[in-house]
Amino acid sequence: MTESNNPPNVFIDTNIWIYAFVDAQEKTKTQRARALIRRERMISLSTQVINEITNNLLRKYDATEDVIQRLVRTMYRKYQVYTFTEDLLLNASRLRTTYSLSFWDSTIVASALESGATILYSEDMHDSLIVNNQLHIKNPLKELS
Repeated sequence: MTESNNPPNVFIDTNIWIYAFVDAQEKTKTQRARALIRRERMISLSTQVINEITNNLLRKYDATEDVIQRLVRTMYRKYQVYTFTEDLLLNASRLRTTYSLSFWDSTIVASALESGATILYSEDMHDSLIVNNQLHIKNPLKELS
């Protein structure tokens, strides 16, 4: 079997983005999150992830609206952004039942599947879970937690 020349499409969950954007006390996590985002060539995310990032930046880190607007523009320009559809939400419901996911995690997983991602990077989901024989959930910060 030959390996494809196309890089895998990855989906990155909110917590990894927050570590990358904020110089937190956990410097190793920040460095690893930034390196992951720089390394990956095909990154997808959802409007849910953008909403969660902006909410955290506003609430916890006192980001200005100018910062938020630049962030939103950049996310839409650099990455593939998926929005909720009826089919996606129905799939999320099936995923909740099949994989015992929370509501919010199921919408992230459904969005990642919709994007065609083969890897979902998240610090707080079921590390090593393989969903629908397509999506591998990985915690890139596992040994740091």
